[in-house]
Amino acid sequence: MRVTKAQISKYKSVTDSGEFAVNDRLTALVGKNEAGKTAVLEAIYRFNPLASGHPTTFDPLRDYPRSSYNREKAQISAVEPIQLTFALDPDDIAAVEATFGKGSVIANHVRVARRYNSTTTYWSSPVISEAKAIGHLVEKAGLDRGKYAKQTRGATIAALRAEEEPPAAAAELAGDLEDRDLVREARTILVRRLPKIQYFDEYSVLPGSVSIERLQKAAEDDLSPGERTALALLRLAGVDSEEFAEADYEARKASLEAAANQLTDELFEYWTQNDGLSVELDIESRPVPNRPGQPEPWLQIRVRNATHRVTLNMAERSKGFIWFFSFLAAFSEYAEEDRRVILLDEPGLNLHAKAQGDLLRYIDERLAPEHQVIYSTHSLFMIQPRHLVRCRTVEDLPKQGTKVSEDVWAARPETVFPLLGALGVDMSQALIVGPDQLAVEGPADVAYLSVMSDLAREKGKTSLDPRWTITPVGGLDKIPTFVALLRASDLNIAVVMDVAAGGNQKITNMVQRGLLAQEHLIPLTDITGAAEADIEDLFDQGWYLKLLKESKVGVVAKNKLTGGRIVKQVEAVLGSRFDHYQPASYLMRTATKLRDEVDDATIDRFAQLFARINNLLST
Repeated sequence: MRVTKAQISKYKSVTDSGEFAVNDRLTALVGKNEAGKTAVLEAIYRFNPLASGHPTTFDPLRDYPRSSYNREKAQISAVEPIQLTFALDPDDIAAVEATFGKGSVIANHVRVARRYNSTTTYWSSPVISEAKAIGHLVEKAGLDRGKYAKQTRGATIAALRAEEEPPAAAAELAGDLEDRDLVREARTILVRRLPKIQYFDEYSVLPGSVSIERLQKAAEDDLSPGERTALALLRLAGVDSEEFAEADYEARKASLEAAANQLTDELFEYWTQNDGLSVELDIESRPVPNRPGQPEPWLQIRVRNATHRVTLNMAERSKGFIWFFSFLAAFSEYAEEDRRVILLDEPGLNLHAKAQGDLLRYIDERLAPEHQVIYSTHSLFMIQPRHLVRCRTVEDLPKQGTKVSEDVWAARPETVFPLLGALGVDMSQALIVGPDQLAVEGPADVAYLSVMSDLAREKGKTSLDPRWTITPVGGLDKIPTFVALLRASDLNIAVVMDVAAGGNQKITNMVQRGLLAQEHLIPLTDITGAAEADIEDLFDQGWYLKLLKESKVGVVAKNKLTGGRIVKQVEAVLGSRFDHYQPASYLMRTATKLRDEVDDATIDRFAQLFARINNLLST
């Protein structure tokens, strides 16, 4: 079975979450702190929980909304805090039909709930057609279906007993049906097939050391979440129920080392932050008061750093590493089981942005193909921009409580901020289609460089090498930030820079600090020979004024120009600023004769610029 929808009601901050869809592979609950994301996950977990050290039942005193607790106390036992809708897989249908016959199952989806102070499942509708199930049982007993099978169990029993001397099989089936509830039986078959739900949060991380005797002897419900994860580690080693006698030290040690190596190998398929780490498990004997000569074995979890040749207790390593390894240990306990639902509360909270990407890759490649994963986050790096359909927003709304919605863009700005951030990162990366990045101030520069590169090529002169990706950064002041960001990606970056009076100190500092080599910064004044220059100053002034007129920017007479950058002169004549992209876009998109009127001197200036840029290509 697969969860397709969920709805939480009357649980902590949730009055009614609203019904929301659950993705077949991966669902991300996105919202700010205190929005109720954890409450949503907790409610889903308690539907059919695997032991995790967290509460597994709904307790009214602890969980029911306090604002209505006293007023509704008498009705709480009938409240369903969690309702899940499941799609039946072919195997589920086959399991029911094995008892009640082909075609007896009448539901493709079932809605099942839990109530407060109850471990019983509550179903909103029948799974099978009682009439078809009865017909199958009648035929299975070797009786005439047309004669005995009726629409209800009571009518069928009456028909089986109607004769003065009914066949023995009829009497036996009547007695059998009298004691059965066929609809309940069908549900019971499916209850056994409901997917188990695993929950993991920051409290589930492994402790640095833990008493092995406690893990072996204490009831699972009495273990803390961290101890429960340590028990999973012992079970992976196959020593969770064996005594740790001193004579068996080597055998126990070997089993623990094998478990540690297995998890370490799996970890480093996805952990790219530091490949010089490994996990070691050891047994420490600690004296026990009132038990002389009978020390207690404790599991020591240590991390070896090969670079620094030192081992440290797990608790002293980075929280991100501890979380990742601990989750692998917890997951290993159920790794061989069939489909289940895995709930992760704020996974990767202490992970670096790239490590969060590693975690998402692990979830996508190792968990989601076999299991459904639902996780909460407010990190933009835990969101997949190309799979926003997987996201659900979680908001705590005034007088409504926590709401979960599939309409992500209808949420408040602070809620969708991680989505917008993720989209921004994705769009920035989409610009990077090659190792050679040419940064320019704005989109007008892109248009002029593209048009003039084509024109220079047609004239047999140097054009811009197609290996360059031209990226408009949105202004001269943003160039240092752009360079600093892309520099972390080991890209080859060149900058074509407009030059205004006084220069740009930020860009000068960028070169002085070594963020950009001097030769990779190309001031346009090097091409024009003037004190100031924009890309528009590479064109003949008369031609550029014709372009402004034809593109409807405005009419400016050449004798009105006084000197300096032409765009500033034009703005002075017009009395206002104009959209610099408007004439560039017109030239690029319109079949105008102006393109053929570009003079040779202009083409030569652009060819000189292209040659200088091309010399900076990476090899």
